[in-house]
Amino acid sequence: MAEKMECKRHRWIPLLGIDKEKSIPTSLFTCLQCGDLKVGTQTIKISRFRLDMGGLPINNVAAINLTNVPPTDVPMASGLIITATVTTNAQGIGAPLFMDVSGGLNTASANSSATCPCVALAVEAGTGSKKVLLHGILRVGSWTKGPGTTGLLYVSKTTGTLTQTPITDIENDPPATDKVIQPVGWALSDGYIYFSPSMIYLTHV
Repeated sequence: MAEKMECKRHRWIPLLGIDKEKSIPTSLFTCLQCGDLKVGTQTIKISRFRLDMGGLPINNVAAINLTNVPPTDVPMASGLIITATVTTNAQGIGAPLFMDVSGGLNTASANSSATCPCVALAVEAGTGSKKVLLHGILRVGSWTKGPGTTGLLYVSKTTGTLTQTPITDIENDPPATDKVIQPVGWALSDGYIYFSPSMIYLTHV
């Protein structure tokens, strides 16, 4: 069956709605001739062959174009997110943060139990009143602070970063005294991590 010809002479009638048990005309119209719909001044053409509005036809799935697709390097977080006071964060988004004695959040490091445990990840760059992730998924497409392969994540000896290699060598020079092993989540894929920090961690003595 071929697509029907364009309607040359629309006969618009408003569709009715119900307000307090009364039928009232709406801003949605249909044509008595061809069955097209109209919202305000925009005609919506619907048939077994096409759907279009404002002269922009969608004839098949391949013709659908999403004009506002977010770029892959835009940070995104989902889960338990709060706003807290970040005191130090030179590393930016994705930096592990620990809570100091005053209640402020600072960049964590596995070099000392004084800079652990990590309790949050930075979702916004900079310091001050910022959003942080307490539990959930973080995506930073161009993230170079962490690993790109799947596996457990730990707080790194490098301040404000994560690693997949916990501090296990106790024969370091100097020895690994007071170094912290704290798992904080899982690397899902390149740029994606699942953050779920453990409050049970090990400290070298």
